[in-house]
Amino acid sequence: MIRRRFFALITALLAVMLTLSACSPMLPTDGPVGTSAPESSRDLAYALEAQPPQTGASAEQIVSGFIRAGAGAQDDYAIAREFMSPEAAREWRPDARTVVYSSEPPVLASGDNTWSAPFQVDSVVDEAGILTRLPEDSTEVMDFTLEEIEGEWRITEAPDGTMLNEGSFQQAFQAHTLYYFDPELRYAVPDQRWFLNRPGISSEIVSALLAGPAPYLEPAVVSAFSDSAQLERASVPVEDSIAAVDLAPEGVADAGPAERALMQEQLELALTSLTRINEVEITVAQSELDIPAREDLPEEDRLDIQVAPEVDSTQVGIQDDTLVRQNDQVTLSIGSLPDISDLDPQAPAFPGTSSEDVFAFLNGAGDRLYHLRPERAEDPVLEAENLTRPSMDNYGWTWTASAEGEDATVHAVAYDETLEPNSTEVSADWLEDRTITSLRIAQDGARAAMILDDDGERDLYVAGVIRDSSGIPRGLGQPMRLATSVQLEEVRWQGPDALYVWANSEEEPMTPERVTLTGSNRVDSPLLGLLNISAGEGQSNLFAETVDVPFYNLSSNGETWVVLEDVEVRDLAFRG
Repeated sequence: MIRRRFFALITALLAVMLTLSACSPMLPTDGPVGTSAPESSRDLAYALEAQPPQTGASAEQIVSGFIRAGAGAQDDYAIAREFMSPEAAREWRPDARTVVYSSEPPVLASGDNTWSAPFQVDSVVDEAGILTRLPEDSTEVMDFTLEEIEGEWRITEAPDGTMLNEGSFQQAFQAHTLYYFDPELRYAVPDQRWFLNRPGISSEIVSALLAGPAPYLEPAVVSAFSDSAQLERASVPVEDSIAAVDLAPEGVADAGPAERALMQEQLELALTSLTRINEVEITVAQSELDIPAREDLPEEDRLDIQVAPEVDSTQVGIQDDTLVRQNDQVTLSIGSLPDISDLDPQAPAFPGTSSEDVFAFLNGAGDRLYHLRPERAEDPVLEAENLTRPSMDNYGWTWTASAEGEDATVHAVAYDETLEPNSTEVSADWLEDRTITSLRIAQDGARAAMILDDDGERDLYVAGVIRDSSGIPRGLGQPMRLATSVQLEEVRWQGPDALYVWANSEEEPMTPERVTLTGSNRVDSPLLGLLNISAGEGQSNLFAETVDVPFYNLSSNGETWVVLEDVEVRDLAFRG
């Protein structure tokens, strides 16, 4: 059925993806997709006004005016095109990309009838809406050729795309979330994009969705639509809160009932977050596409896809050298666990979904990983140097990374004892000469967050998790860097698009930071002697452990840490 078709596709693509990864070991130094939160989904018309060229303007003034006119998208950037010759105006592609800059660039003569503008670039949005934040102090020089036409300077050659300062960008663009799926169709995986906030945004969203996921997600997720799928009509009209999506027959007309249901699900996830859209109707070349009701599908093809999965409020921690559960301020014992006190346990973990009580932990030296179940002796499953805190996904695997010298290795060990093989090393050639200080798998199982150390320089990255048709982890796709402003050592998922990062220190105050995949970061109050922070997807509470005070809870506004003196559990962790 639909799952088998997707699994066959993943199996065929897996070798290609891993080969490409092996051929591309360079670690990207750019990231993230976005600069502010997409929660509002404000469905407004973008209407910044641009000023036309003035009579007698100098060449420098024409270039400066053209740059500023990129903020006016009305009538297909009609004002900006007035700064250009007729031929250049026809050929210029304003939607090719958007460069976001921090300060107005000077316009400098660079040759005969040529002028240059050096930009301090913060980020770039490509034509698919994918935003890449560039390293600090990044620059890009743009060249313009001008001629005098009927006594007035006009641009005859200009780079495609527009240039906006940060303020104009925040007004002009809107963050929006597309969704793809993990290969087992259990979870919707978010893919943040940025679109110009103007009439027609619904068609831009659908076109971007059909074009496929962002590069860092591509090897880890599947789409209901084939590569050949596209809009038959360029527009997606909305009437009475219903979006009409007319698709070309190629790649859609021969889709089976379950695949059509998945198409409907994916388009609804993408479009109904716009305030003026409540329903989506799909046609193929103007003919209605039959979307089966859930009850009409075979049971194995009925969709039960989770969007924004959350963990519950239960945590696992260590008290008196044994594992215990913690629910808010209530500590609960776990019955029938073996005595592990001689192992000096640390860094416990447990999965978000499992039919049995199973836990993972490291020994005190951090060089052995154990699985632990009631009424059974602890099971040593991995021995390696400098293991990171384990992360247990919802597919039966415990993840950790080791470091030998300057090279990191990512390990996945099956806690589901029915899985074969029971352990694997996960391929990621871009880890050469780098180590991992923290590795966490999202609840959707399709994304890994990690802190990479490159000769003392640390950055936060997110990479797609490549699995084969059996769900066995095989590789990590090329990662995307996320901007941070604090010292880094540990990372935790706090939501489907949010992470929490910090560095530990027994002596100095350390500042944690909440980081989103759209870049709307929040720096929280520092903590002296910080040892650990527990964060879970969908959980608003954050719990911190310090040297002097065993337990803090962060207030809802992120400004105050509240002491909880009655809790004596250490090394807490939410599920995952």
